[in-house]
Amino acid sequence: MNLFDPAVWRELWTWTPYLLTGFGLNILIGLLAMLVGTSLGWGLALLRLSTRGPIVKLSLLLTEITRNIPTIVFQFYLAFMLPAEFVLPGTNLTLGFPGWLNASLALAMAVIGFTSDNLTSALKAWRNGDHSAALLFLPNWTSYMLIIVIASSTASIIGVSELVSRCNTVINATGNTRLMLPVYLYACLCFFFFCYPLTLLMQWTRTYLAARFAHRT
Repeated sequence: MNLFDPAVWRELWTWTPYLLTGFGLNILIGLLAMLVGTSLGWGLALLRLSTRGPIVKLSLLLTEITRNIPTIVFQFYLAFMLPAEFVLPGTNLTLGFPGWLNASLALAMAVIGFTSDNLTSALKAWRNGDHSAALLFLPNWTSYMLIIVIASSTASIIGVSELVSRCNTVINATGNTRLMLPVYLYACLCFFFFCYPLTLLMQWTRTYLAARFAHRT
């Protein structure tokens, strides 16, 4: 397979809007998972700082549950258990429950456990006056978001038309097996050029925070 064949890249260019729209869905799934997971994980973190023993034990148990359920299993569970559409109570309005939302909720499970653990440590550090350690939660959160965006590609197994799924569609639609390697390389580059600059930014942020607070002390 010649990756430098102009015909191959012309074919990929034709499909670029379709592929990038799918990648946009990957980003949406990742961001929604982080939003839901961070909100719930924040609640667990606050409960873990409670002075009441039973509440702390319950929050730790919930954290362990969210941290030890494979998100791919949860995706299948939601795909089969949640209806594809439902009628809004008290109305005749029918709303859809799309697969990408299932994927976001499944990935949010991992985010809940991550946020519960890391935010608990950050809140403790902030209360103890170690603001540098507390603020490190922000770059760590962003780095974890990139992991979740990459993991969003597993949504293809429940029929979500994200980037990896659309790569398969392109290969099948064109009937050109020569596109297989280039189109998957294309997908890899999409994830790389989205994640790598943010990874560098987070590394710089960690260094900056450490230097700034070290200078103050």
